[in-house]
Formats: sequence, structure tokens, C-alpha cells
Amino acid sequence: MPALFMLPSITITNVSAKDRWQQAYENGIWNITSNKFRCALSQNLEGVAELYVIRTPEYKTRLILNLQSPETAIASAKVKIKPADWKNITNNADYQPVYDGYVDDFSSVYDNIGSEVLDAIAAGDWLDFELNSEGNSKEIIFTNTHGLSAVTAFRECLSDMAPISWESARENDFFFEKGKKNISSQRDIKKLKNLVRYIQLDGHVSKVLVDGYTDNVGNSIANRQLSQQRADDIASRLVEFGLKSSLLEVRAHGNRYPVVNNDDNEQQLNRRVSVRLIRKDNGVVKQ
Repeated sequence: MPALFMLPSITITNVSAKDRWQQAYENGIWNITSNKFRCALSQNLEGVAELYVIRTPEYKTRLILNLQSPETAIASAKVKIKPADWKNITNNADYQPVYDGYVDDFSSVYDNIGSEVLDAIAAGDWLDFELNSEGNSKEIIFTNTHGLSAVTAFRECLSDMAPISWESARENDFFFEKGKKNISSQRDIKKLKNLVRYIQLDGHVSKVLVDGYTDNVGNSIANRQLSQQRADDIASRLVEFGLKSSLLEVRAHGNRYPVVNNDDNEQQLNRRVSVRLIRKDNGVVKQ
């Protein structure tokens, strides 16, 4: 179940006409939503903007600011960490860096923000956004209450997050040296472990298809047997790492269905085992 800090009614401080807004102190409380595929903190400055701190599998933590009822699209954007006013800090030099965002119409996105922003929220600091558009600029300040609890919950969510996304899990190939029937690279082992962990967390994978292939060297009977051994090796690894054997469907195709011409220098691409996941909802992952 998502953890939630209740958000009280919101009061907006409009400091200088239309170009500067600051979240009321008592409303700077973070909503926390979490599951195995998405961790998020959020605030809503009603009528002005929504702010998200988001992490999903295989992506670094991002800040996303969405304007509400904007007049014009954003041309440029940046955000800086602002000391809370109760800290009585007059020199803001220690609260760097400033992060430049990329813009998408009425949103600004800040990638790769690192741990500094989370550490700042935990310490009670605020986030100060500067947005520029044609003939207009806006400053939007999000205050921060109970930031340490919010960041602690966010980081606990990260520790339980799936190691890979559906896009990475749905189909993978494992390649073999000529005549070899087993994989041994640590990269492949890690990939298989991540696949199993994804399947366990997803809960909607109904079948795991494991298909073995070879190049065209040798006779078709020997190649069919070798492709079976390769597929069995991958399947047994998956079970070893915790996959339910009832989900597996293992098939051997020999030298049929090459992905490159066997005369090419990339012939190794035909010596492979593919692992494909089938979901009950046709691959639509709800987050």
C-alpha cells in the first residue's frame, strides 16, 4: 500500500503580482507514493504547479515541475536549493549547484540530480524554480515540512525497487561461443538474476519462453541437440535463481531462424538463446 502524508488545504503566497509564488509553510508537506516500479514524492501548489521527485527502474532520480493553467510554454528553466528562511542563512553560496532543466511545453524536467536534492529536502531546505517564457518569467518556491521522513520513505522505496523495467525485461538474448552449451559471464548471470527478480515483483508474467538456436556449422541433428542444451542451461539458471518452473516453456530450433547470414562475421548472433516474457495484460504495466 502506498505510504501517504495527508496534504492540508493549500494557501498560496503570491509575492509580486504574477511572477513569484511560494508554497505556504504549513502546506510544504510531501505526498509519498511507492511501489516496486515507481517511487515518488510530490507537492501541489494549487493553481500554480505540481512538483515531483521520481525514480523508476534504470533511471536516476528526476525532478519534474508541471505548470497548471499556463499562459505560454516554458522556454528555459532552472532550479536551485534554497535554505529555509528559519535557518537565517544570508549567504546562499553553500547551496549550490543550480540545475538546468530541459523543457517540454509546460513542464520542466531535471535529470541526474544526484543525492544533493534529497539530502537538502531531508535537511528542511526548499526548492526554488526559475522559469522563463516569451515576455514572462516565474519564480516558484516549494517549502518543505517533515522532509526527513519523506526522504527516508523514498529511499526505503528505492531499496526495494525492481532492478530493471518491463522494456528491458520483456525480451533478452544470450550469446554462446562456437560449440559451447553453457553461459559463464558474470554479465549474463546478473542479467538472468535481474530477470527473475523482475518476474517475482511483477506478478503478472504468465509465461517465460526460452528458445535455443545455433549457427549452421555441423549437421542439423547435432545443431538441434546443441540448441536444446543451450536453452536448458538458461532455463535451469532461471530456476536456480528462483523462477517457478511452471512458467517455463523451453524450445530448441537448431540452425533455423538465423538473425544474420551465417556467412557474415557476426555469425555469433545466431548462436543464442532468447528469453521472452508473456504478461497476462499484454505487456501493459500499471504503475
